[in-house]
Amino acid sequence: MPHDDITHPIPDLTGYITEGQLVLSRTLWGGKGIYPPFDVIMSLSRLMKDAVGEGKTRDDHKYVANQLIAAYSRSLDVRNLALLVGETNLSWRERRYLRFAEQFERRFINQGYYERRTFEQTLDIAWDVISILPEDELTNVPPDISKRYYRRSIFESIKDVGA
Repeated sequence: MPHDDITHPIPDLTGYITEGQLVLSRTLWGGKGIYPPFDVIMSLSRLMKDAVGEGKTRDDHKYVANQLIAAYSRSLDVRNLALLVGETNLSWRERRYLRFAEQFERRFINQGYYERRTFEQTLDIAWDVISILPEDELTNVPPDISKRYYRRSIFESIKDVGA
């Protein structure tokens, strides 16, 4: 599309026909070697809400998906802040968001050319990366879901806690 403009009429109208858009990221592809280089913040699906839930996917799916997007969005803001003030001047929570973003891109988004994951494996990876954050940051996940899937050992194993 011209100048990566997703509001251009062709991609914009295509999104209505396909009920979603997958947006590719030059930064993830060229700068980090992530494949497939999906920009998860810009991509959207209007069908997901109808495809999750009891009898369709695991009970945590919609919650962890929403939490991943919210946390990744915050992580991108923290990355920008780190460019201005330096990572050492960030709080321990902000540094956790940086670690989360790195692992989210490397382990969750990145699947390489040949990796074949099951849906269950993908959700388990989601919990691995989201568990880098303190559990009280999981504002989109009900406590009973968090209690079952949050991996406390991952959070506790990271040494930069500082608090």
